[in-house]
Amino acid sequence: MAETKRIWSQKLSGIFLFIFFTTSCTPAYFVRYHPNIAENIFARKVYRIEAKIAQNPVDSNLLLEAVSELTIYSYAFLMEQADREIVKNYHQGRNLYNRAQNIFNRAKDYGLRGIKLQYPEFDSLMTATKMESFPFKRKDVPFLYWTAAAWGGAISASKGDLAYIVEIPKVGWLLERALEAEPEWNKGAIYSAMISYSMKRPNQGGGGEKQARMYFKKALDISGGKASSPYVTLAEVVSTFNQDREEFEDLLKKALIIDIDIDPELKLSNIIAQSRARWLLEQKDELFY
Repeated sequence: MAETKRIWSQKLSGIFLFIFFTTSCTPAYFVRYHPNIAENIFARKVYRIEAKIAQNPVDSNLLLEAVSELTIYSYAFLMEQADREIVKNYHQGRNLYNRAQNIFNRAKDYGLRGIKLQYPEFDSLMTATKMESFPFKRKDVPFLYWTAAAWGGAISASKGDLAYIVEIPKVGWLLERALEAEPEWNKGAIYSAMISYSMKRPNQGGGGEKQARMYFKKALDISGGKASSPYVTLAEVVSTFNQDREEFEDLLKKALIIDIDIDPELKLSNIIAQSRARWLLEQKDELFY
């Protein structure tokens, strides 16, 4: 029984979790009250963006819009559906993960293309054995963050495919460069992403949890405690790892009491995070053994 629950837990736990930002309340409204409509809205938006890029392949603004919108769409809809579906219908769940992975890979490619427009030598650096520092600027952070988010999503959707797992350090490299350039960008979004990375990074020497908790505190401080995502991330990647059910429940309940209207820029992120928190609480008997 314990082994069955451990396998079940591994199917659900995402390798990377990210905070999403939007200044528009329209997507957040539909995600909260009409998720099917929201998914159709995002799907059409993704189609339009990619059609524009086909006509303007070196438009930096379009590339940034593409990497962010495709990543949000795949995380918020396909990955969430896949996590729920795979425990009921494995083949349907795998199909959803495969669809998500395809979109994440396209998003990652748009992001890398955007970075290379500004830094032509970037490709050789990313494929180097030793990925040394790089002089990125504050203006580069959105591309770094969203490219890391897309790459992390592709790794998560692979569900343990070694060809993807070995790319985890590249996700961390992008996030670390973003931290160097502007650590407080978008109210702690980078710190929140680092919670997941800290638990998955290679050669962590047993210090992953300590780092994850440090990044969790930084994410809360910078967001002013208005973001649900750090609580959900810590619960899913640390509490489940430690099999600490009490902490798991406490973190998710804290995520759920945050007023989603308190910060318009965090509204979409909070809706998605709270939806996942409610679902995780429903699965607690399966996640802990």
